[in-house]
Amino acid sequence: MKNKIITQLAVCASIALMTFTSCDTDVVGAIYTPDEIAAYSFAAAQMNVELTADDQGKLKVPVYRSTTKGDAIITITADMTEATASIFTLASSTISFADSEEMAYAELDFGSIDNLGVTNRYTITLAIAEENQSPSAEGSIKIQAQRLLTWESYGTGFYTSGNFEESWPQPIEKAAEGNIYRLPDCIVQGYPIIFSLSEDGQSLIGFDAQATGYEYGNYGMTYFVYQGGAIMEGNTLNIPLYLCVILNGQYASLFGEAYVETIEFP
Repeated sequence: MKNKIITQLAVCASIALMTFTSCDTDVVGAIYTPDEIAAYSFAAAQMNVELTADDQGKLKVPVYRSTTKGDAIITITADMTEATASIFTLASSTISFADSEEMAYAELDFGSIDNLGVTNRYTITLAIAEENQSPSAEGSIKIQAQRLLTWESYGTGFYTSGNFEESWPQPIEKAAEGNIYRLPDCIVQGYPIIFSLSEDGQSLIGFDAQATGYEYGNYGMTYFVYQGGAIMEGNTLNIPLYLCVILNGQYASLFGEAYVETIEFP
């Protein structure tokens, strides 16, 4: 008897399921799915840019989204040092995408190319404010911006390094834009040393902290840091420079004192 009841229940359940399914098929129309969730990103994690007068005082950084459907607005943030912030300002904290647009721009205003130092490199980090809108690694971008200079050969001089205790013939380049000099591949290939002299060429007026290309153990990159005292003797420039690493966000001298780097001009 028990088996008979179970069998009858199973049959009834099958009939009920068939009836429900049939009715469900009759009433269900289009099946709706949630709208695609847009993801936003920069093209890369880092960007190096050289600015000219043609940029008309604006540094434009492209931002992409994963869908072109509909209008959208996102918020971005900018992080920079006080010195950089005195020149660059974020034009707007929001970026707008029009329907069908895959890309829009974040804009940083710097006013005029003349506002940029000839040897300065400006570091700016932009980030998409809402983390859930940028699931990729490109949710932020570190920008290294500097003024583009036109370099021409000035001849071959001679370089003597007090920090590295070596000497060598050194090609020297001069910028068409002013009394600015570059020593290409000076300490390490790919890392130039850049500085500027007064109009009469008799004194050093600009030498920003800059990477040498040489890495010191676990401390990483070393930097030449100038704090004054350069002397021009004839055609030879003597620059006392500290060889530093970055420690706790600050330059720390490896030797505790400045050693003279000597550049003999051709």
